[in-house]
Formats: sequence, structure tokens, C-alpha cells
Amino acid sequence: MARVTIRNLSPETIERLRRRAEQRGCSLETLARSILDRAAADLTEFPHDLIAVVEPGEDIEPFLDSHDGPQATVDLP
Repeated sequence: MARVTIRNLSPETIERLRRRAEQRGCSLETLARSILDRAAADLTEFPHDLIAVVEPGEDIEPFLDSHDGPQATVDLP
């Protein structure tokens, strides 16, 4: 099984994910896996525009910060 490390998540994001996992009665790891599995399965909503604006190895955080706003909700099983 492969491992993925996600660095520099804000404490607020981690806390929101922990609360969501607790509400669903699962672990934070299980919730994150579910979110990533669903995102990978639904490639029609993949943000292709990011591919066009971010070069390999370039820091994506400034781009994301400048486009920060309300996110679409994701219905989890």
C-alpha cells in the first residue's frame, strides 16, 4: 500500500477534518482516504486549470491563496 504525506495543512483544516470524521464515526485517515478516492474517481471535476498555470516544482500555495473562496460540498458515504 502506498503512503502519501500532505504537508502544511493549516490547523483549522485539520480540526475541521477531525470534526467531520468524528461526526461520521471514522478516523481522520479513513475520511481523507474517502475524499481522495472520490476525487480521483471523478476526473471530470479535476482542476485542469491548475495544470496550465503551475509549473512542475512550483509552489502552488500562492496560487491557491489568491483563489481561495467557498468550496463545493462533497457528499461522503
